[in-house]
Amino acid sequence: MAKKVDPAYLRRSSRVNVRIPVKISVALPGNQFLEEETFVATVSKYGAKIQTRQPLKVGMQLKLQPLNRRNSAIFKVVWAGREGSPRQGEAGIEYVEVSNLLGITFPE
Repeated sequence: MAKKVDPAYLRRSSRVNVRIPVKISVALPGNQFLEEETFVATVSKYGAKIQTRQPLKVGMQLKLQPLNRRNSAIFKVVWAGREGSPRQGEAGIEYVEVSNLLGITFPE
């Protein structure tokens, strides 16, 4: 039987549970544009997990702006919870260019 490896051991950065109110903006096909106020649930050095009412697809890019800041950053969707699954409405996003937009500093 194969030995189980803790997924946290394989991660590039630790995770911090938070609840940061944000606005996401996504360009959709057909010149449609989506904006939603939501929140970040988990932060790492390289990205975050967000909650959303909109079904996002892997590879989409979105702009994320904390509601208490003027700055924003571009993220890429790297995983999205499937409809009907316990992760429905969740999406993993990764910074296109790593920054400290969400105000949590991680060690190098």
